[in-house]
Amino acid sequence: MRVRYWTGLGALALFLGVAACSDGNADQTFPPLDYSYLSQIHLNVASIDVQDEAPATPDSLSAKAPTAPDQALKTMASQRLIASGSSGKADFIIKQAYLNRAGDNAVTGAMDVQLNIADAGNQHTGFVHARITRKLDTGDRTSRRELYALTSQMMQDMNVELEFQIRKKLLSWMTDATGTPLVNGGVQQQALGAPGTEPAPTATAPAATTPAAISATPEKTVAPVVAPSGPDAIFPTGAEGETTAAPTTQHSPQPGTLKLPSTDATATH
Repeated sequence: MRVRYWTGLGALALFLGVAACSDGNADQTFPPLDYSYLSQIHLNVASIDVQDEAPATPDSLSAKAPTAPDQALKTMASQRLIASGSSGKADFIIKQAYLNRAGDNAVTGAMDVQLNIADAGNQHTGFVHARITRKLDTGDRTSRRELYALTSQMMQDMNVELEFQIRKKLLSWMTDATGTPLVNGGVQQQALGAPGTEPAPTATAPAATTPAAISATPEKTVAPVVAPSGPDAIFPTGAEGETTAAPTTQHSPQPGTLKLPSTDATATH
């Protein structure tokens, strides 16, 4: 009987070991999800409040995951959203965060958040909404490792989507690390030229020729052509080699220069 008793204990231990292995090493530890390596998003508000309003789901696998989806969202908000202003506030609201079974061989997950901005007078001035979903084929069983992988993938998508929405719709509320607004000053300020002109180039351009340098260059003076007032003493009919001849005027002969035919010839009758 004693042998059978120990055999039963061994079988029970073997069964528990197999069950643990099938659950993806239930005793295995997983590093906490961290987003401090990503760029921070500085907002021109004095405080940021994180609110978890996600409804509970009875059949959710979130509690079984090494890091629950809502806890991952809280970590992201605390590490990436930074209040860098002196007034106003922001509310980071978790509206949905879950991991659920999708049949026997798959798990689906969803995250839905909203970021509201209010000014110093507590007047609502803007908001963004970001939602992502994922589905993972887990095979025959769902392990902690697979839930951890699905949560990590969902958070990668949410980090990208949330920052995109903030830069698209709340850019006027963003600042740099010193609190300087990114719009109407700060890192986006740029000296512009007159309307319709291109901004001044930052590269060194070749030196342009100044007016002083131009005036220092000797200039060739061309004398104007003046028609002579009378005949030239050397070339009275014009310069040698010219092709255009002066017009000739016809005059009658002077008196006494004409002679009659000679009378010395003998006429024949």
